Amino acid sequence: MSIGDVPVSYQIKFEKDHASVKVTYDLSVPAAGPALIADFQATVDGTDLISGFIPGQTAFNGAKFHTLADPTKDVTVSFSISSNQDWNASDDDVLRGEKIYDDAEFSS
Repeated sequence: MSIGDVPVSYQIKFEKDHASVKVTYDLSVPAAGPALIADFQATVDGTDLISGFIPGQTAFNGAKFHTLADPTKDVTVSFSISSNQDWNASDDDVLRGEKIYDDAEFSS
């Protein structure tokens, strides 16, 4: 099975509202296939917000919140996902400090 045959489908959104950042996520692998989600991280300014992730899940979704120390400064948001089939995805973006409301979205 090639790496591209077993991707993890994902929708991840980071939303800044003043000093609060909310990340919502929805990950899944194809039903009845061999793929499992091996790892998932979503970070705001270097802090991993995902706790309670257990490797080997077929789906994982929810929402987490983070309070910014200084909402007027730019902060980097990022994610990384891997499967047990050697598939990986990661990306990052910046939530801008000059904006009271900002967002970043990632999906496959």
